[in-house]
Amino acid sequence: MNKDESVLSTSGSKLSIYALLVSAYFFSYFFRVSASVSLPIVSAEWGMSASLVGFISSSYFYAYAFMQPISGALNDRFGPLKIVSLGMLTTGIGALLFGFATNPVMLGTGRLLTGLGLAPMLSGVLVFQSHSFHRDKYSFFSGITYTLGNFGAVISVAPLAFALDQFGRKNVFILLAVLNFALAASLIILRRKDPVTVVGSTTERISFLDNLKDSFRKIFKSRQLKLMLILWGTSFGSLMALQGLWAVTWYQSAYGVSYGTASLWSTLISIGVMVGNFVGAYIARPARLRLIAITVSCVSYGAAWIIFWLSMKSQLPILVPGIVGFFLGFFAGVTYDHLTGGVNDLAVKGRGGSLFGGMNLFTFISVIIFQSGTGFLVQRFSSSGGAEAEVNAFNSTFGIVTLLVIISLVALPFLKSFSEQRGDLQ
Repeated sequence: MNKDESVLSTSGSKLSIYALLVSAYFFSYFFRVSASVSLPIVSAEWGMSASLVGFISSSYFYAYAFMQPISGALNDRFGPLKIVSLGMLTTGIGALLFGFATNPVMLGTGRLLTGLGLAPMLSGVLVFQSHSFHRDKYSFFSGITYTLGNFGAVISVAPLAFALDQFGRKNVFILLAVLNFALAASLIILRRKDPVTVVGSTTERISFLDNLKDSFRKIFKSRQLKLMLILWGTSFGSLMALQGLWAVTWYQSAYGVSYGTASLWSTLISIGVMVGNFVGAYIARPARLRLIAITVSCVSYGAAWIIFWLSMKSQLPILVPGIVGFFLGFFAGVTYDHLTGGVNDLAVKGRGGSLFGGMNLFTFISVIIFQSGTGFLVQRFSSSGGAEAEVNAFNSTFGIVTLLVIISLVALPFLKSFSEQRGDLQ
């Protein structure tokens, strides 16, 4: 046994590297959701339109989506420690550009670079845990990964709003850049301990391009994966339109509360996702229970959207949509745990990153559509001006979003058991 293998044979070493990779994923969620806090401030200062705000926010997802299949294949071929460290360096540069921005072009470029840099994070963690831990523990570690990653979404709302108010955009994003650079340095130092590239690894490593082509072939060939994409893309796109962009502004418009108060209520959605990820890690872990878990969580997510929209539209006491928003996030979190586990159930070992990256491409195209589309609709419906028109615009826009979530549930009866298909996407 060589030196690198002996290091990786201890669970403590694996968990330490896993913790660093999850920390990188934390920043993925942080920057993803931070637009809902940072962009409204800049928009008010510069007088940007809702459609421009939506476009700048979604520029993160343009880069992130485009890089998903590429990132997955790169993680499978060269190992997540090397690829994730390069991504963190790129993210730090994007954070600096966003912090020093003096016009919308610089803001958009900063968002674009952070999306580019953070694209390998999730597939990198998933590739590492697939190589380092037993297959039946995959959904457990996926749940922990999502839980800790989603803590970034929690920090990026109310705490980030407080930091921006106290220290200013430039200082906050300089600090974020420094943290990203430090994490990149740590991963570069440990890159020789990557289980994907360590000498003696028994996992087959095929070329980057073959991995990439193979992942798309499997997605287009598999009915199961296409049905999962309908559910995943609609649920995640709708969540990112709400949690990642408009929740704070909608609360302000509907209830006339301060920016800080609206941020606190919006944070409950992020906390719900985090708790849902944690709970999802412990329930229905075997592949034979995967279909039940996905069905129950998706239907519950749709019901939560209906209740949330009705409570916001009726302007019930703000506590009501606040609590429902928590459960909306909760059921989304459980759903993502088991959809991710489902992809791993269907993947061949050593190619899971590529398959997940290909799936994530289409998921984040959905996010782009939802964020840009809601920005367009909010601006269109509020064209008459005035506070009441803005409230009605949000009600109409998210009424459409709620309807799309419900329609997507028609995919559920056509899904098959995952235990019957484990690893059969050859």
